[in-house]
Amino acid sequence: MSAAATQNASPSAAPVGMALPGLVIAIGMIGDTLLYAVLPLYHQQFGLSLAMVGVLLSLNRWIRLLANSAVAHLGERIGPHALMIAAAIGSAASTTIYGLTEDVTAQICARILWGISYAALNLATLAYAVSDRANAGKRVGASRAAIGLVQAASLVGGAWIVLQLDARSVFLIYGGLTLIALAAALVLPRLPPEPVTAKGFKLPIPHRLEVWGFVMGFAGDGVFLLTLAFLMKDSITSVAAVMATAMLLALRWLVEVTTGPIGGWIGDRFGARRISIANAALLVGGFVLIAAGHEVLGALLIVMTRGMFNTLIPVLVIERGQGSVLSSQASYSTWRDFGAAVGPLTAPWLFLNIPQAPLYTVLSAALAIAAWLCLVRR
Repeated sequence: MSAAATQNASPSAAPVGMALPGLVIAIGMIGDTLLYAVLPLYHQQFGLSLAMVGVLLSLNRWIRLLANSAVAHLGERIGPHALMIAAAIGSAASTTIYGLTEDVTAQICARILWGISYAALNLATLAYAVSDRANAGKRVGASRAAIGLVQAASLVGGAWIVLQLDARSVFLIYGGLTLIALAAALVLPRLPPEPVTAKGFKLPIPHRLEVWGFVMGFAGDGVFLLTLAFLMKDSITSVAAVMATAMLLALRWLVEVTTGPIGGWIGDRFGARRISIANAALLVGGFVLIAAGHEVLGALLIVMTRGMFNTLIPVLVIERGQGSVLSSQASYSTWRDFGAAVGPLTAPWLFLNIPQAPLYTVLSAALAIAAWLCLVRR
């Protein structure tokens, strides 16, 4: 909601609880979350080359470059409740398509649908969280904690299903489970639509926070996530690579369960900037460790700090944003998604042609420079 809408709301109107919005986005995400652990290792079962894996894992981010602003504009007209329902339907459909067919065109359509659906889920959940602006950080943290629990369980459970059945069957099962998100969305209370202007939407101009989002998206959500399965395949031999990857990704979500509410509370009380700077330093350290050959330790540090940023960034957006919360969050998300779209698209070529040490050294340097320019400098 916008500040005006919040101020004009009835004083007796109680903020909407975050249990149902958190459940909708958490269940809606399970198919996409598991795809990052499964698709690079089992791409042949889906009839895909490794290069096409990079295209598919980046495609939803490219779609969100347009969808973030478009969905924010639409959400200001129809309200977060309608966005949630549409996104839940799209999430169930896209997850099911992953397991239904080996047709590349169908997989492309599924990723496009998921990109639009996630943009709606993300922005609508934020709108519910900031219906109580004074406690926005705590509410975002609570939402991220709910998401973290579901994603951690779905990653480990999904990897187990892959090992027992096959890589495509798990997405048919998860497609059915995603219908729980639709049931939760249908019973959500409605929030007032945002006031709208006569102007149409446009792609936002990047400012410092958006630049940080781009670099973090490229390095952390792009190159690192796509190459994680191969790093674990070479570093951990005691368990199946898909299970090792799933467990590490699950750790990222478990970090959000434990640190999300705390980080949100600290952000509300002291501001999120100082914590973000310290967190960015640890994130850079993780990339340095991988460059030095300590893949497991570096990956642990990256997934832990990346999870913390999911709580801190929405609070920073609220502190620095101009205009409505939806449009401010959409601006940051657009540039983060741009980085996360370029990352997977280039990662297969980078990983196959550039040795691990120089690749991750350059990524750590880029993150350090971006953190200094965008988070440390006022």
